Amino acid sequence: MRDINYGNEINDKNDKISIDKTNNMNNKNNVNNKNNMNDIDNIGNINSRNGIASMIIASVCFAMMSVMVKLSGGRIPLFQQVFFRNIVMIFFAIITLYAKNISIKVKKENIVRLSLRCVFGFLGVIALFYANNHLLLANAQILQKTNPLFVAILAIFILGEAPTLKRSLLLIGGFVGAFIIINPTGDFHNIKASIIGLSSALFGAIAYTMVGKMSGRVDKMVIIFYFSLFSSLASVIPMVKSYVMPTALEWIYLILIGVFAAGGQYFITKAYTSGRASTVAFFDYTGVVISPLLGLLIFNESISVRIIIGMVLIIICGYLSSRIREK
Repeated sequence: MRDINYGNEINDKNDKISIDKTNNMNNKNNVNNKNNMNDIDNIGNINSRNGIASMIIASVCFAMMSVMVKLSGGRIPLFQQVFFRNIVMIFFAIITLYAKNISIKVKKENIVRLSLRCVFGFLGVIALFYANNHLLLANAQILQKTNPLFVAILAIFILGEAPTLKRSLLLIGGFVGAFIIINPTGDFHNIKASIIGLSSALFGAIAYTMVGKMSGRVDKMVIIFYFSLFSSLASVIPMVKSYVMPTALEWIYLILIGVFAAGGQYFITKAYTSGRASTVAFFDYTGVVISPLLGLLIFNESISVRIIIGMVLIIICGYLSSRIREK
């Protein structure tokens, strides 16, 4: 009996040791799982920060591009500016495509979408550059940022998204902001430039809707390559007709238009591929804050309270409209 009891005691001890080992293993697994979750959270936070930083850099690049357009616009014709913007982008795209070994072949079902992206993107650049040359830098930038409002409208008619009361109110609020900025007081020149600036957002919205339809089917850098190639070819003839030989300083401005455009395109792509769209989208409006400061420092432009009210309306309504579409 003592042998049996001794054996049972040994078994009980072994069972306790096994249970303790199992508990230790479970505790270690729990610790590892927590560490893994922390690592995932940390990666998510890092990606989010990278996305925000990239979007801010992109906004600064696009704001500086607009500055170069305005600085060179006193003597250099519009289509000459557009040509140099895109010819630099072509070299940027070719280098990236070659480095990543990406084919430029596009399937037949995507040719129409790509063509529409090129045409409306080209029109958008023309309208934006015209607005930059004829409006306050801040006004041109904020009118172009009505883009999300036009995307929301196109989503209803092209993508078949159902209109809602909240979306309708945001659209009305955003366009009221644009109306406040345009301020139709009878100055036809200002109204014309403002409407053209607003149309740049519409053309851009159509172009980016086509990009969305090609998502996952055509590489983004291939889209940039064909867009830049089309825009360069389309602007050659009107450029030649009104060509002005740039001065040394104007050559720098023209080259920097392309450099800043390429930088903006690179970092905005990186922003949306690094962080959540809903997080980084708000920082796309960084340029709206930077442009008035650049306008004041470089061009001695001042901003009225009316312009600030219009800006706030467009930023709030545009951002919330983007969030609604993402949800």
